[in-house]
Amino acid sequence: MSRRQLLAAAALAGLAIPGGAASMSRPPRPAGADGFDFLHGSWRVRHRKLKDRLVGSLQWLEFTGTLDVRPFMGGLGNIDENVLDDPSGRYLATSIRVFSPRDRNWSIYWVDGRRAGLDKPVVGRFEGKVGRFYNEDEHEGRPIRVRFTYEDLGPEQARWSQAFSDDAGASWETNWTMDFVREART
Repeated sequence: MSRRQLLAAAALAGLAIPGGAASMSRPPRPAGADGFDFLHGSWRVRHRKLKDRLVGSLQWLEFTGTLDVRPFMGGLGNIDENVLDDPSGRYLATSIRVFSPRDRNWSIYWVDGRRAGLDKPVVGRFEGKVGRFYNEDEHEGRPIRVRFTYEDLGPEQARWSQAFSDDAGASWETNWTMDFVREART
């Protein structure tokens, strides 16, 4: 899926068409497409991120935020809106997650509100209640491997973490975690 198609799908996800696609019967979702269903809804977020990455830093920055997640394309994708109260200043970000029925993998695209464009996707799948997603990228000019991990911790809690490896995955430095607590339902 091209970036243009991905953005168009995300934009359409927010549209409600009376008597349209939402009211028609949908085909059953393929195995693995329910991986992120636990994340749908509104969350309070506690962020912890390393001040500096891949230099042996032990100084963590802690801050709060919110996350709102909703499905689109009958659950073959979801989109979220993050509000991050980062110590360097509040900003918005979005994750767009799209499931491929062909290879049963999820691709996760990050959009940082402080700069234009989509980051390169991390790709992977869930095994039970834990999903792991990877890509090859760079950090400060050096090649790295990136890993996102999502954990379904029950109906009221979840966790996301990001780790970098500069030795092709032999060792990992976790540099950012988000602990999610579901907002009270009204």
